[in-house]
Amino acid sequence: MSNIPVKNLNELNKNGRIIGRANYIFTPEISSSIGSIHGSINNQNESIVMGRDYHNDSIMLKRAYTSGLMSTGINLLNLSDCTFPLLQFTIRRFGASGGVYVSGGHLYSEDVGIRFLDAGGIELSQNEIQRIIDSYNTYPKDVRRVNPNEIGQITAIPQTSDIYIKSLQQFVDKKKIKKANLKIVVDCSYGPTGKITPLLINDIGVEVIALNTHYRERSSSPVPSINTIRNTADIVKASNSHLGVCFDVDGSRILVVDENGLEISYEDLLMLFVTFDKRIQNSKANTIITTPSIPLVVKKFIEDSGFPIKQVENYPGEISRQIREERACFAAADTLKFYFTEFAPFSDGNFILLKILEIMTAQDDLLSSLTRGFPKGTKINKTIAVSQDVIENIHNRLREVAEETGYRYHDIINELKIFDNKGYALIKVALHRDAILLSAESEDKNEAQKMINKLEKIISKL
Repeated sequence: MSNIPVKNLNELNKNGRIIGRANYIFTPEISSSIGSIHGSINNQNESIVMGRDYHNDSIMLKRAYTSGLMSTGINLLNLSDCTFPLLQFTIRRFGASGGVYVSGGHLYSEDVGIRFLDAGGIELSQNEIQRIIDSYNTYPKDVRRVNPNEIGQITAIPQTSDIYIKSLQQFVDKKKIKKANLKIVVDCSYGPTGKITPLLINDIGVEVIALNTHYRERSSSPVPSINTIRNTADIVKASNSHLGVCFDVDGSRILVVDENGLEISYEDLLMLFVTFDKRIQNSKANTIITTPSIPLVVKKFIEDSGFPIKQVENYPGEISRQIREERACFAAADTLKFYFTEFAPFSDGNFILLKILEIMTAQDDLLSSLTRGFPKGTKINKTIAVSQDVIENIHNRLREVAEETGYRYHDIINELKIFDNKGYALIKVALHRDAILLSAESEDKNEAQKMINKLEKIISKL
């Protein structure tokens, strides 16, 4: 145990994911140890799919993890650099026993995290993660080591991206999309999305302006940052594009701006899909799953549209498990994740984008017009001007403030959703001026105003 600096892996457990600074606290020795524990949980000769983002720290920790898995007789299907949804797709396609993804994250841009998946491409539950953590804390008690001639094999799986792209296209009317002559701006956030999305979109006849498709060293600024989001919005307007999207670094979700360079809210996207997606509309006997902090007006909208609704906490993999249990037709988490169950029980940013394009072409209308008439909740709003130097790294600062003050929060890329048992508040960065936009909703307006007042005081000290 002397070569393992973290004595209790709970120190790195952040909401069901193992996250830490590479080489500073999250060392290759830790990664290899977790890999051998994970491999020992599975049967010998089973296969695990592994993938990562572009960064050197992810490469290092993935290779260490690989050695741990192989030492237990587990075979590796190696995707190298890939998006998270591509890894989830590959697990299901090859019938693997599970998967592991090593990458940074939006609000943990300087850290590296490991995500564990089951045979359905769904993240392991908190109880299953705790089993791995508990085994680490008694390491190497529960580890299986195999004979040299039984060590696991590594197999490359080329052309997987091509198969994935073709599969995505089968679930939308690509002929109609091609006839619409659309043009979009896509920020690939310096991640593996840059190898997939431009090809996917170009192949269905949509002109694409692709940004940040290349590798960039990991930095203290989140990706996408307020600057890259603003750049995307400005280019949409300057190029007369129909919309713009900023991908999260792992490719599982997107922030959407309309043709005017204005951000489309999570609530409006949810109502857009419920209203115009034909597969959802034809499944009114099936449940729609959302998170508990959904605005009351959206909950009523779904119910008035004829769908039963179930609300579940947004823990890793929980929405996906409920999709299978409820046979749900659709699901949405207020972290900007949307689950189109005809394709997969997980959120995929590329598929979300394809669905938006399909709806726009089917309705022959622009995104701003399609979302304009949706009901809006009664919220308390406040705009706070901030300086340019505060804006530069605002997302990290907001996360730090939320953690320091003990707030529960959800990361919505350009927003932080802070909530308690009495309501929730959104802290949003304005795209076209240096300001923070606050809004709060509660059944008691006084409670909403109290949240606004507290946040205003906190932000004034940034």
